[in-house]
Amino acid sequence: MKYIGNKTRLLDFIYESMIDANIPMKGTFCDIFSGTASVAKFFKNKDFKIISNDFMTYSYVAQYVNIKINKMPSFSKISKNGIDEVISFLNNMKPIKGFTFENYAPEGKYKRQYFSNENSMKIDAIRDKIEEWNVNGLLSRDEYYILVYSLVDAADFVANISGTYGAYLKIWRSMALKPLTLVVPDITTNNKDNEVFQEDSNELIKRIESDVLYIDPPYNGRQYAPNFHVLESLTVWDKPKLIGKTGQRNYEDKKSRYCLKREATDAFEDLIVHAKTKYIVLSYNNEGIIPREEIIRILGNKGKMLEYTTDYRRFRTESDNEHRKYKKCDDKVVEHLFIVIC
Repeated sequence: MKYIGNKTRLLDFIYESMIDANIPMKGTFCDIFSGTASVAKFFKNKDFKIISNDFMTYSYVAQYVNIKINKMPSFSKISKNGIDEVISFLNNMKPIKGFTFENYAPEGKYKRQYFSNENSMKIDAIRDKIEEWNVNGLLSRDEYYILVYSLVDAADFVANISGTYGAYLKIWRSMALKPLTLVVPDITTNNKDNEVFQEDSNELIKRIESDVLYIDPPYNGRQYAPNFHVLESLTVWDKPKLIGKTGQRNYEDKKSRYCLKREATDAFEDLIVHAKTKYIVLSYNNEGIIPREEIIRILGNKGKMLEYTTDYRRFRTESDNEHRKYKKCDDKVVEHLFIVIC
């Protein structure tokens, strides 16, 4: 999934830094701003028990499938042959014109170009069928979330966007014209009772304990809710009245304090003060809105601090042009990994 701040390319850097800091590779690993759950899943496969959290619904479903579930369910109420047959059935459904077509397709009511007409109609047919099965009691919770996740992941793959859903492209990217195709999610097991949450991180932190607390908060003023609103709508499937040129959901209850310059530092300090953990691992890049000196002060009050850095390519949502405001022409940013021995 294309995602602001995704750490997939930095997983080895995070892991090797933790090894260098002599953090034991056992116990409970908490990823409290989980996003697409890439970091949490990496450490699930390192045999940690995982606690993960994010307040967006599409993220919660991704966490549920990748973190909480340890075994592929049978889908016995809708298939004799399991997940492969179910995915094949959904991929071959007859397209229909529904919510996605009307709101996100060029021939729909609002003429938006998030998905091709054909893919929009396939999304509608598949998502309605998944919801029908669920409402009729034919899916367990695990089965429902697996199918929703598979669809949302497939939709993201063919979305006509440059990086986020803050806007759609006026011309068609080649991937957006490929047919939508669901695939079977990769379910891994660690034989642990992993926990997933959809809560405010600053409230959840007061109720949980961990051996390693991994913190990867938003870095800048781009709120996640408006930038990934299409994925939220496909996941929740509440078919709301959308507004504006890009078809936004109401996201007043999904705004993050970490995206507000006047509030981010206080929110971060509150999180650290309430953290009950042996080790803190913070990812934050050199263009984040929390000042470096404040990060050092706050973490220093919690214990002995180590710092590791690496360069990596910035998350981009636009091509090169003379109006770009990025600080470096080579599109590199510095990722800081702060490790605290509490």
